[in-house]
Amino acid sequence: MNDTFHDRPVLRLVAVVTFIGALLGQFATQGMGLFLRDADASSQIIGLLYLAAAPYTLRFLWAPLVDRYAPHAERRYTGWIMLCQWAVVLSFVGLCFTEPAAAPMAIIPIVALFMVALGTQFTALGGLMAGALTVQAHPKGASVQAAASASGGMFLGAAVLYLLADLGWTVVVAVLLTISILGLVAAAVFAPRTETLRTGGKTVSFFSQLSIFTVPRARWLLLVSILVNSAVLVPYAAKSVLLIDAGLSVTEGALYGIVLGNAVGALGAVIARRYVERFGGVAFLGVLGLLNALSAGVIAFVSLDGLDATETIIFVVLANAAVFASFTASRAVVMGIARPGRQATDIAGYVGIESIVFLVFVAAGLGVLDDIGVTVITSVGLVLGCLGALAAFAGGRYLAPAASREIEGQDRI
Repeated sequence: MNDTFHDRPVLRLVAVVTFIGALLGQFATQGMGLFLRDADASSQIIGLLYLAAAPYTLRFLWAPLVDRYAPHAERRYTGWIMLCQWAVVLSFVGLCFTEPAAAPMAIIPIVALFMVALGTQFTALGGLMAGALTVQAHPKGASVQAAASASGGMFLGAAVLYLLADLGWTVVVAVLLTISILGLVAAAVFAPRTETLRTGGKTVSFFSQLSIFTVPRARWLLLVSILVNSAVLVPYAAKSVLLIDAGLSVTEGALYGIVLGNAVGALGAVIARRYVERFGGVAFLGVLGLLNALSAGVIAFVSLDGLDATETIIFVVLANAAVFASFTASRAVVMGIARPGRQATDIAGYVGIESIVFLVFVAAGLGVLDDIGVTVITSVGLVLGCLGALAAFAGGRYLAPAASREIEGQDRI
């Protein structure tokens, strides 16, 4: 069977599921807070909203179940994807019967269930990508997922919240319910009829959520990814604070931070794919580490006299491009590291730990931002970005995804 022909339906499914999931997920983590605050909900309730979103990050805890059991005999991962999309639809049906002003606490458990479904769906999607795509298609799959995620956030900001938020919670949730139903139909249409997965691996144990880190390549990749992204994580995550501090309004902040930021992020993912395919994901991460360090150094220098609105917007969108480009490169590599029969567990375990480290780093950065300022934080980022580049170049051959596949002898059928 032609590999390109085989990869195409998987990539279409990745694009559809990621776009819908990112759109709905960003509404849960960003849009709902706006409605709750507008309805005079306390900061404690909004804090619970973010706590309810934790299952998305912690999905690696039950990832082995996705590898062990198949809802559909011939379609292990796509069966999970369809089952979870039904749960997403039902979650938004439940949200249609809630109202932030009348019963804000009723929203929290629905969001928690929604995030369990969304996290499980993306776990299955990662397993499908690693198991069904050819090695040559890994960069394309990672870039498609990154671009679709950015496009979902952009669509949420521009076409849903910006245009419909003034019409109220009920209208917005009804529109998102319709989108989730369309996603269910599209996923059913685009799902491969059968899955051709790499075989030969052992059945995954339930207590092997983090077993990917027994593979030295995975530990080294995690180190490289953390260092490379540390140079731009705070400008990326603190964009709302930086944009408002630069004198922009909330609407302008949403326009530049969410819409433009995601658009540039999608562009970064597409550009990254070409260089990852040509030079490899690790080599690209090394170059990106140097670029991130340079960007952090420029921010540190310019911010000595304070950042104006234009400078802040430029730095925020560049940080978005860097983060999405890094996602494309690191996911292309980790798909090559994932082992047969445990693709979902391996990828979810890696992504989960990486996300937790990033969240801790961002929380620490935001916690001291007002006290030490942007200049100090980005100066530290400059050093970390350079270290990430050195780590990537030092371990480039060691981390090459094609080489890792040959070592493991992991061939597709």
